[in-house]
Amino acid sequence: MSERNDRVLVFGFGRYGEQVAKNLAAESYDVYIADFDKEALNHASKEGFENLLVVDIHSDEHITEILLEHGFDKVFCAYDDEEKNIYLTITFKALFPKIEVIAICESKESERKLKLAGADKVIDTMVAAANRLYFVLEKPAVAEAMDEILFKDKSLTFKEIVVPAGSFLDGKNINDYNWSEEFRLIIIGIVDKELGNRFIFITRGINHKIDAGDILVVIGKKRDIERFERLLGKKERA
Repeated sequence: MSERNDRVLVFGFGRYGEQVAKNLAAESYDVYIADFDKEALNHASKEGFENLLVVDIHSDEHITEILLEHGFDKVFCAYDDEEKNIYLTITFKALFPKIEVIAICESKESERKLKLAGADKVIDTMVAAANRLYFVLEKPAVAEAMDEILFKDKSLTFKEIVVPAGSFLDGKNINDYNWSEEFRLIIIGIVDKELGNRFIFITRGINHKIDAGDILVVIGKKRDIERFERLLGKKERA
């Protein structure tokens, strides 16, 4: 078995990059932070990161020099700007086809583009938040963990939504819909009135039947949640 290369390069130190870097550091990786924004690098320094690199992502020569000098074989494209992550993925795969590229995204369209660009792994922030929430909710101190779960992304929120009588969901099963693609939402769980209002984690893979009066617990952007609620208020889907 080959030894793990503990040196990892993280591009971007915004709301996503910071959490990626901290999680990697907690797993004892030797984390290098790359950014062209000096304020971001100053913030990384204040958070305890010492390996800071000023890198112009639009300079192939600069990127090549950095990768060859430090011997990275794993990079994270963790900018808040998805277009930067797509551009970096294309650049890395063109310059170093064998390097492992992991990229952050927050939309299905960006996920598709990143995979086409050659990303080895794409992390959808909404799905990641939902999966992480499943484990955290079974432990105490949920309120303190919420900010960490959402990667400090204030555009994401949780909402409990009551399924109204006569809505298109009444009588349907959870797996009848691709929630992230059709509604841009992640279902965390459901409070089922037929089971004594017991909360059931959907992340367990249960294909649960939805009835009027059940409560869906979802995560998503505010505008997508509001659109979904308007859709639920209609007797039939448009």
